[in-house]
Amino acid sequence: MAKATPVSDTSEVWILDTHRVGEMAQCKALADMLGLPCRIISLQSDFSLPEQIPDTQNLRLILSFGNAVQAALALRGRCKNTPAIVQLGRPSHVPAADLDRIIILPQDDYPVAPNVLHLRFPLNGAHKSQTFIPQIDPNMRHGGTVVLYGAPSRQFFLDKQDTYKLLRFSHELARVNQEPLHVLTSPRTPVEAEGWLEDISKTIPMQMYIFRKGVNPFQKFLHEANRFVVTGDSASMLADACRTGVPVWLFPLRPKHSFMTRLQASADRLGLQNIRNGLVRRGWLGSGTCFRKWHAALAKQNYIRLVTPELSPQMLKWQPNALRWDDDMQKCYASIMKLPLFIAR
Repeated sequence: MAKATPVSDTSEVWILDTHRVGEMAQCKALADMLGLPCRIISLQSDFSLPEQIPDTQNLRLILSFGNAVQAALALRGRCKNTPAIVQLGRPSHVPAADLDRIIILPQDDYPVAPNVLHLRFPLNGAHKSQTFIPQIDPNMRHGGTVVLYGAPSRQFFLDKQDTYKLLRFSHELARVNQEPLHVLTSPRTPVEAEGWLEDISKTIPMQMYIFRKGVNPFQKFLHEANRFVVTGDSASMLADACRTGVPVWLFPLRPKHSFMTRLQASADRLGLQNIRNGLVRRGWLGSGTCFRKWHAALAKQNYIRLVTPELSPQMLKWQPNALRWDDDMQKCYASIMKLPLFIAR
C-alpha cells in the first residue's frame, strides 16, 4: 500500500503520470490553465500508486487520465482533506458519481451526466487564451500539402492498399493546388508501413519524413503547411492540424468491429441505448469509442472535409471560411472552477 512520506509538498494539483506522452500533454495543459502549483506523481506499470507518496496536506485536485482513475480514487481515500478528482478520458467501470468532473475526449462514446464535459478536440495543442481557430491567409504559407500518416490501431485497419489510396488522393490534392507533397509518419507508424510508403513513392512523387526520435519536422509543418491530409486513426494529429487554421482533409479508415462493438450496436438498434448508458454511468459497463460520429460532426461544422470518391478539382480547393470555435480549454476551466473547493477559496 502506498505510504505518505513526511516530505513537505506545497503543490495543490497532482497529475498521475501514466507514462503516455499524449495523455500527459493534455493533463499538463489543463494544469497550466488552472495556474496552481503542480506535481507529477509517477504511477507504477500497472497504473497503481507508488510505494511512497508525498505528504497530501496541501493537495486539492487530482488529475487522472484513462487507466489512472483507480489510482486517483485510492489516493483520495488516503487524504484527510478529500481532494477533488478530475478524470480525463473514459473512467472504465467506475461510477460517474464517484468523480467530481469527467472530461470526455471527442472520439469517446460516453453518456451525458451532470459532471461530464464532452470536448470538441483533445486538449494537447489547445491555447488557453484562444477561443477560435485562427483564420489563415493562404498566401502566407508555403509548406505545401502535408500528409500526417498514423498507424493501424485497435479501432482501424491501415494496409498498403489503404496507403496507396491515401497517397493517390493527396497527390491529386497537391497537384490541383500547385503544391509539393510531403508525407510525415508518426511515432506509432510500424516499420512495415514505412516500407509501403517507400514502394509507393516510386510511382507517386512525394517527399517522405520517417519519424525518428529527435528528427521530426512535425512542428515546422504545423506552422508552414498549406493544407493537411490526416489518417483517421489519430485524434491528436487531427486536432493539431485543425488548430492551424488551414484546410484539413480526413482520410477515413476501415473500422474494426469487435464482439463488444457489435453487441453495443445491436443493443442500440433495439432501442436499449438508454439502458446501456445507465449501466455505463453506474460503472457496471464499460464504454467505447466512436470516431466516425466525431469525424462526421467536424465535417458538418466545417472544421474538416472528408475524403470521398469523385471530388471535383474545385472541391479540392476548399478553404474554411467561417469562424470556428476552439474553446474547450476555457470550458474545462470554467467547469473546474465551479467545484466547491474553488468556490470556497
